Order: sequence, then structure tokens, then C-alpha cells
Amino acid sequence: MRQMGVRELKQSLSETLRAVGRGEQVRVTIRGRAVADIVPAGATAGNDRVRQLVAEGRLVAPSRAHPRRPPRPVPDRRSASALVLAERDAER
Repeated sequence: MRQMGVRELKQSLSETLRAVGRGEQVRVTIRGRAVADIVPAGATAGNDRVRQLVAEGRLVAPSRAHPRRPPRPVPDRRSASALVLAERDAER
């Protein structure tokens, strides 16, 4: 996480916000004391590692959101047991 003072943040606000939009986090300090963290909108604590990897360039963020509905299952006339057995036999 990058740290910067309030004065530096004021001077580079647009650039800093673009970096945050790419997944980087910024800690804002006043006289060396942390007072705020700027994180991407909608961020949750579970996404910290993912955001860090995106900011480092080691991970590419998805270009589109997850589908709203799961895909529809393909209808099949066979029973579930028959499908499992057929899949097992195909692996041999």
C-alpha cells in the first residue's frame, strides 16, 4: 500500500484516483500519522490480495461482470446415475 501526505495527495489527486481505479490502495497521512485509506469503490476486505495483485500487474481484472443468471442445464433423458457412470467410463 502506497502512503502519501495530504499535500502530496492534493497535488496529484487525479493521478492517484486513476491508480486507485486500477486496484491500488493509498494510505493518507497527516504529519506521519495514518488518517485514511483510499480503496477502490465496492471493495471488501476479502479482495485485498486480489487488488494487490492487480496493482502489481500480476493479475488482470475481468473485463466484464459475472453473468446475472447461471447457465441453463442441458436436458438429458438419462438418469443422474447413468450420467455419472458414463462419465466415469469415459475417463478410463
